[in-house]
This record gives sequence, structure tokens and C-alpha cells, in this order.
Amino acid sequence: MSAVLPSVPVAPGRLPVLGHLPALTRDPLQFLQSLRGHGELVAFHLGPRVIYLVNSPELIRQVLVTDAAKFQRGKVFRKARELLGDGLATADDPAHREQRRIVQPAFHRNRIAGYARIMRAEIDRIITAWPEGRRFRLDQQLADLTLGVTAKTLFHTEFSQAAVAEIQRSLAPVLNGVTSRALLPDFLEHLPIPANRRFDEALHRLTSIVDEAIAAYRQAGTDHGDLLSTLVAGEPLSDAEIRAQVLNLLMAGTETTATALSWLAYELTVHPEVAEAVRHELTTVLGNRPPTVAELPELSYVDRVITETLRLHSPVWLLMRTTVEPLRLGATELPAAAEVLVVPPTLHRDPALYPDPLRFHPDRWLHPEARTWRRERFFPFGGGPHHCVGDNFAWTEMTLAVAAIYRRWHLVLAPGARVREVTRAFLKPSALPVLATRVVTPQS
Repeated sequence: MSAVLPSVPVAPGRLPVLGHLPALTRDPLQFLQSLRGHGELVAFHLGPRVIYLVNSPELIRQVLVTDAAKFQRGKVFRKARELLGDGLATADDPAHREQRRIVQPAFHRNRIAGYARIMRAEIDRIITAWPEGRRFRLDQQLADLTLGVTAKTLFHTEFSQAAVAEIQRSLAPVLNGVTSRALLPDFLEHLPIPANRRFDEALHRLTSIVDEAIAAYRQAGTDHGDLLSTLVAGEPLSDAEIRAQVLNLLMAGTETTATALSWLAYELTVHPEVAEAVRHELTTVLGNRPPTVAELPELSYVDRVITETLRLHSPVWLLMRTTVEPLRLGATELPAAAEVLVVPPTLHRDPALYPDPLRFHPDRWLHPEARTWRRERFFPFGGGPHHCVGDNFAWTEMTLAVAAIYRRWHLVLAPGARVREVTRAFLKPSALPVLATRVVTPQS
């Protein structure tokens, strides 16, 4: 579709042929944030494609929740399906409903308590090895942590260290490649350029490792009590179908949580008084004990810190949808096949919705209307039928990581470090080099 509906304002600065692609490529969030003042629905052009940016929380909720059945998941997910397979994170209905039914039991509340033991062990393994007083990349350490947690809790596969390293090396270029291929013209992905070669090589490495794990499970015939065992031994699924689920869960369960934890750590280096308040609550509530899952709700300040991190630095920064039938969105009648974009970070940084939105302020979530905010204007895990199936898993992992890290370590940014936002598959920090010193009276 190339013509904009007459009732919808068009973003300024459209160029011939390219449309708004240069502005979007140069600084995606700045460009998209600048459009919030133009209306609840604003059109912009990516070459000949028209994209409708949804700005109001009411219309976002309509897209994600109340009228979700009238949308498919958009080009990012279509491209992901082409490359990763039809898994839980990429599928549309009715396949999504069926796959969610298969995967959902792995994230039941009772399972989370068991996963927490593995989470604590993996967190301890990573943070115990940190070099005191020497510069290291905290974001890389947290990526290793979340990958280890995902592999050991969901798949229980005894990946070799080399395999884990290959997965870590391959995930980021695959995820970034999927996002860029969804936003750029299709013909570019077929050009023999270095970026395409790197993507193809990374995807091949990733799928090869997963295929080897599936083959090992089939040969052993052992039920490890994990998701991969369930997929292999349960309803008849092909290796390709199982591979798609594994890739989807690796994709969804590592980078998002690692990114959120990295931003949280960054904010606590910038705001040491918040880090001290976190440490005080941990000492007051837990004493010298590590938290159990049952005790996590008592860590109310840690909960607000995580919530504020996800508001200010929502890792999932693009949610694309495509209408499957004509529908009314606000004052506009959208036709079938209209492409719609939801951008959680720009919503979460709107001063009309969150006073002083660029300030990291965990206690804003003590506001009397905070419960309503969470329901109506807070979408870090998406919403509706495609709401992240692993949100409780991720929240538990983040809380346990914060509890372990800030009872043992003081973290400061390394001298000269400059942290900036990078808009790739997720909204990540460019790098997070830190120095760590042990808490004076370390608690185990």
C-alpha cells in the first residue's frame, strides 16, 4: 500500500523514493519520539511502504489486546519465521495458540520455583569470578548469565563451553539481521555483501548446534523433565518444528533479560543512592539468606527498580502488526494489510503519561495510579494473546540476579566510559565497562 489515508497526518521530512528511511536509520528512537506530537496515529514512509505509528496508550491497547485477533504480527515476525521457523515467538494464530498450549506448562508457577535453584547457581557461578578492581564488560557477563540460565532451565542440555560460546556469538547477529531485514527493502538481503554473509554464517552455526542437541535427545531417549524432552517425546513434531521452538526460546529468553539487567546496572552506577537502597532492602528483608521464590514479593523496592528500568529502557522497542481485515482504529478506518507500529520506549517516555520521563525514579511506582499505569500504558512484555509467556521467568531471574549482585558487589562505571543506546534487535547499551569492589561484609 503506497497511499496514506487522508485522515492520517504524515511525518515531516519525507524524501523522494526513500521516504523517511534516512531519518529512521540515523536515529530511530529520536525520529519516532518526534512523531508523538503529530497525533494518535501518524504515517511515515519506508520507501514505498506506509507504516502507521500508534501513539496513544488506548489505541496501543486496542492493537495488542482488545482487537488483537484482527492483526497479524507484522514483517519483523514474518521475516523471523522465514529465518528461524514457525515457533512460539514468531507464529501467528492459529499456530501461535497451539504452540503456546504446548510450551505454557514449562513456565507454570510451580516450575519457576524449580528453575530458581538453577538460576541462583548460574548467577553465583558468573558473579563469583568477577575480577575485583579490574575493568570488565558487565553487559557481556550478563549475556553469559542469561544464556546459561536459559539453556540449563529450559533445555537441560549439557552444552560444551564451546557450544555455549558459539550460541552467544551467533545470537546477536541473527537477531539484528532479522530486525534490519524487516525494515529494509527485501532485495538488500540477497546482495553478496559482508553483512549478509555474517548473518548467514551466524544462522548456520546456531541451527547446527540446536540440531545436534535434538539429535542427542532423540538418540538417548531420556526424559530430563525439561522443555526439549517434552518436545522430543510429546506430540509428534519434526526436527524442524522442534528447532524452531528452541531457537525462538533462545532468542526470547537471553537477550531481552540480559539487556534489561544491563540497563538496570547502568542506572544503579549513575544513581548510587538507588543501589544503596536496594542493598538496604536486601539486608532488611533477607538478612544473610538468599531469597526464595516465595520471598521475592517482599522485595518491593527491587520490584520498583526493575519496573522503572523496563519503563525507561524497554528492551523490545518495536512491535509490528498488520491488519487482517478492515477495522476502525481511533478516528481512522484502516484497510486490510495496513502495517501498524507500536514503540514501547516512546510511549514510556511520554511526559504526558509519565512526569519527568527521562528521570530514573523507582518511587514513581508508588503513585496511587501506578496499578492502572501498569495495565494501560506499560508494555515491556507486549500485551494480549502475544504477551510474553516467560515474563514471570524473566522477572524471577532479574530479581535473583539483583539480590546476588548487590549484596556482594559495588559497581561503578569504568573511567572514561560513555554508555549510549543502540537500536538493534533490542534497545541495548553500547557497552557497559565497570569496576567492581566487594561489599565490606559480603553475604552468602
